[in-house]
Amino acid sequence: MDNKQRVKTFLQGLLADYGAETEFDDNTLLVSSGILDSQAVLRMVVFLEETFGIDLAERGFDQDDFDSLTNIMRLITP
Repeated sequence: MDNKQRVKTFLQGLLADYGAETEFDDNTLLVSSGILDSQAVLRMVVFLEETFGIDLAERGFDQDDFDSLTNIMRLITP
């Protein structure tokens, strides 16, 4: 499974936990639309740090970085 699919699978599980539709495209707004909240963003941070070995506290990020699959992929793709 490639990195994009790993992230998408994680997001689908997260959406299911929130009772939201699990199908979305790369540019679906997940946070600013209200589908996911700040606690979901925290869960994403932990997932990305543990899965991809990046330190987002050191690197810095904005909540918008987690608003879509496209934005998330920019965080983990050098």
